[in-house]
Amino acid sequence: MGIVEKGEDLVCGINAVDELLRRQQRRIQTLYCIENPPRRVKELVERARRDGVTIKSVPVLALDRLAGEIRHQGVAVAVAPFVFTPLAELLRVARSSEESLLLAIDGVTDPRNLGAIIRSAAAAGAAGLILPERRSAAITATVAKTAAGALENLPISRVVNLADALKRCQEAGFWIYGAAAAGGEDLYNIEWALAAVLVLGSEDKGLRPIVTKNCDLQVTIPLVSRSESLNVGIAAAVTLFEINRYRRHTRTDSSST
Repeated sequence: MGIVEKGEDLVCGINAVDELLRRQQRRIQTLYCIENPPRRVKELVERARRDGVTIKSVPVLALDRLAGEIRHQGVAVAVAPFVFTPLAELLRVARSSEESLLLAIDGVTDPRNLGAIIRSAAAAGAAGLILPERRSAAITATVAKTAAGALENLPISRVVNLADALKRCQEAGFWIYGAAAAGGEDLYNIEWALAAVLVLGSEDKGLRPIVTKNCDLQVTIPLVSRSESLNVGIAAAVTLFEINRYRRHTRTDSSST
């Protein structure tokens, strides 16, 4: 029997554990640390102890087995399973702001790519992410570790049918932009809507036709070499921060007139 109980998820790494302790959005069950931990891990242990978290010191090999392929950096926490936000609530909160941006994922099955997208989305101030139940990486320890704590800052809605979810976004007033490897409008020539959903597809197949059909506009990042392609996590970051740049520039122009 493993030391993580049934119904718990494991989050590994100093940054991810630090974010959990600061945000307290997911209930921490237990903190595991290696024997004779380094200074940064000791600090996390003391904070967790003050918050009443159960602390368990384990041999390095035991934590290695627990974390599997994930680099734990000497610390991990067992937490209650990730709590998803209902789509209706995600849309309500997003539309409460004058400017809002959501991400939707179609076919991104690599947990490291998903974690990178979550990290970029949180850094860019996205209001949330829409994740299909099928054809998508699940919220796992690898995702949490790659997201480097950002998982606790980004509401995520899990939906049965992504195409239907995009229709609901349109009904709520969002403009849907689908990321395309080629053939879409130049990323840097787009006038982004105040309420926008950016849809990202898998690296090998892109967006499925049924999803593309529900996009109002397709967007392509112009590349110098046609033989090159961008990792979906990098493409997400480039597009997200271009949207931010456009919106800041638009606000500045509006305020100067």
